[in-house]
Amino acid sequence: MNRKMNYCCFGGKKLARARDTKELTHAQWYKEYHHARNHLISVCGRRQGKYSNNLFNYHADEGYLVYRCSSEEREIKLNIKFHHDAEYLIKAVQLPHNTPGKAVQYDLIDHGGYFIVRAIVERPVETVEFDRSTGAVGIDINVDHIALCETDRHGNCILLKTIKMPLRGKNTNQRKHLIRNVVKEAVLESVRSNKPFVIESLDFKMKKSQMRYGNKKSNQILSEFAYRQITECIKSRCIKEKVSIKEINPAYTSRIAEDKYMKTMG
Repeated sequence: MNRKMNYCCFGGKKLARARDTKELTHAQWYKEYHHARNHLISVCGRRQGKYSNNLFNYHADEGYLVYRCSSEEREIKLNIKFHHDAEYLIKAVQLPHNTPGKAVQYDLIDHGGYFIVRAIVERPVETVEFDRSTGAVGIDINVDHIALCETDRHGNCILLKTIKMPLRGKNTNQRKHLIRNVVKEAVLESVRSNKPFVIESLDFKMKKSQMRYGNKKSNQILSEFAYRQITECIKSRCIKEKVSIKEINPAYTSRIAEDKYMKTMG
């Protein structure tokens, strides 16, 4: 059986094809392509190591990071102090040898004129019990917006809100930034009302597998619908804000909304 070989292109296929265009010279194209391929270095953590990592040693008290360069056999001192969730990093570094959760991964990201150092540690997830006795906040995820609804303990709708999410024509980083801002605004409504969060459990695998049989416009809209990315961002934000979340079966939800709320809420 003839099967096409899977392949990957570091730096992106769009940038790889740009070498044949007249917009950039070969030297300019190679500089951008080389940066896209090599702008990120990830050094995995190791819990068996003394300092949670084989190449990096973070001194939390002094506020600097030591990089051990094995090729030149010397140490490079970086004056870095982590701020966001730094307590989890300090706790991981101070754990005893070969303890679960001690490993720390460091990412070095080249932004041209400066570097960003990112530390990745295991963070315990605090489970929040789902309690809808005071009501709930539910959302409906659409291609270009999120519809939000808050109900009281009797199921009466007390708030309707639409949050715009124009993803058409945006690149990957712009889409991620926009999705995070929209999700943050939606989850903060649940924090404000002190009510749990409810989302629909949808699956677009079957629908996306049939895109070859649809028209071009609907296929483009469906391919740009980053539903999984949105739901993962919602779950992550709920964990961060300590908000309980529940996924429900979407069957008959539109019919229930039509019968209960459409006439009274307009």
